[in-house]
Formats: sequence, C-alpha cells, structure tokens
Amino acid sequence: MEYCLGIDIGGTFIKYALADETYHIVDRWKAKTKKFESIHEFYDYICSNIKDLNSITNIGVSAPGLIDENSNVKSYAAANVCIMKESNVNCEIGKRTNKKVATINDAKAAGLCELKMGNAKGSRSSAFLIIGTGTGGCLCDEKGVIYGKDGYAGEFHHLPFMNFKTGVLDCQGDYCSMTALIKIYNSKLTKEDKAIYGNEVCDKYLNGDRTAIEAVDEWINNISIQLLTIAVFYNPEIICIGGGISEEAWFIEAVRETFQSTCKSYFKGEEFITTTIDKCSYNNDSNILGAMIHVNEMLI
Repeated sequence: MEYCLGIDIGGTFIKYALADETYHIVDRWKAKTKKFESIHEFYDYICSNIKDLNSITNIGVSAPGLIDENSNVKSYAAANVCIMKESNVNCEIGKRTNKKVATINDAKAAGLCELKMGNAKGSRSSAFLIIGTGTGGCLCDEKGVIYGKDGYAGEFHHLPFMNFKTGVLDCQGDYCSMTALIKIYNSKLTKEDKAIYGNEVCDKYLNGDRTAIEAVDEWINNISIQLLTIAVFYNPEIICIGGGISEEAWFIEAVRETFQSTCKSYFKGEEFITTTIDKCSYNNDSNILGAMIHVNEMLI
C-alpha cells in the first residue's frame, strides 16, 4: 500500500502522518522540534524521523511563517524553526527523500483542508481565522488558496489599524490572539495571581469570575472587529475559526452573536453582511491534511 506523508512543522513538535487516497490517517507520530545552528542539520533531523520511505508516494509539508507558492520561506517564525528563513522546503526535503514535495503555510493548509473537506466545502469564497499564539489566516475562492503577489494574502494577524492613543500602527492579531486574552486579563488584576495560559482565563470565565468575564468580553469584541474587517474587504460566504479555542461551543456562539451585533452597529442597523461564522471541523489534523491535499493537487 502506498501513502501520502504529511509533515506539520511547529515550534514545539514536528508531526507526521500517513494517509491513504481518501485522506484517512493510518499512522501518526511526532518528534520534538529542536533548535539547530545550521539549516542542513535542521532538515536532516526532519527527514531522519520519516518512517518507511518506500511506502510513501509524495510529501506534503505544513510550516509556519510566510511561504510563497514556490516553497521559499520568507519570514522568521518560532525560535526553534527560525533557521528555515531563506530556505526552500521542497528542495531541502526533496533531495533528502527523492520524493515529490509541496509546502504550504500552516494556516493556509488548515484553510485548504476546510475548503476541500470541512465546513467551507462547496463555498465559492471563504476565509479562515486561526486563533493561537497569534492569529493565522487564509483566503480561498472556489479554486483553492489565494496567495496574492507576495504570498501575504490572508495574513490576518498583520491587518493594520492606527492606535490613536499611542500614535503607533498596530496589528489586529495582537488584540485577538490567545496571547492577547492573557494580556487583557492580567491588565485588569492588581495583586491577584496572573494567568499564564488562555484556558485558565476561559475556565474562570465559565465559572463566573467577574474579571475574566470582562476580559473575555473585550477579547471577543476584538475578534468580532477582526472578522468584520475580513468581511468588509473580501465578503466571503463563510469565515471558519480554528485553533484549540474553536472547539468550545460557547466561544463560537459568543463570537457569532458579537459579530452580528458589531455588523449591525457599524452599518447603523443595515444588514449588509450575511457572512456565516462557523468553526473549523478538522482542528487537530487540519494542517497536516491540508498539506497532503496541497501536494496531491500539485501533481494533477
């Protein structure tokens, strides 16, 4: 039996999966991401953890950072993978495995997975907001991922706005990520223990903690503004939200309600925007499945 190999390169772990032609995952494993001084050692390490190359037909790679359509890594990402900048992933993994390789940004991979298999399937226009340490993103039309001239289309974290309090041009993602939630919550505390993780704040919110409720409400309002920005410049049929928090039904419902009220308020009661807000349906596997879909489409 021959399989497609998916590799999801993350700052903490490198995940691997084998899938058949229907994208059913038959095996998965992972290795801890290590920091290397040379790009050669880094890619040697990635390829050393691949199992049974003889059963693999091609390799789809999901990776962080700005990656163009030719698999060139254009930006730095997490500390353990920053060595990838200026490298060509397809070339580096391809020459070590002698397999066809195609690489796509991790958020774009998640969006492609949802477009082909998930909650955006059948849509002619869709967007995907992935909430994590930052806010990744992806834009799609009926054909697939939209890259833009520089591969920067869908980089929602960097949607700019003028902070008139500071006079600085800020990134919307800095107000909408899980990191932002922690900062918002901690900024409202005096002597109490500070939160370290976003799920701590969410747990307090669900248990009725007043400070956590204020923080989460402010955070969700920030997210609704980011969604409104996406809806105004692209007006997709659907925006799917991904990341671990998207698995929480209360969160999706709160975002949906706040987004609708924000739209109504912004347009002074007019209902111009009918974009649907939903969750991503392949959270844990979306990156790696999207990478496999991408490489298989490149072979057509």
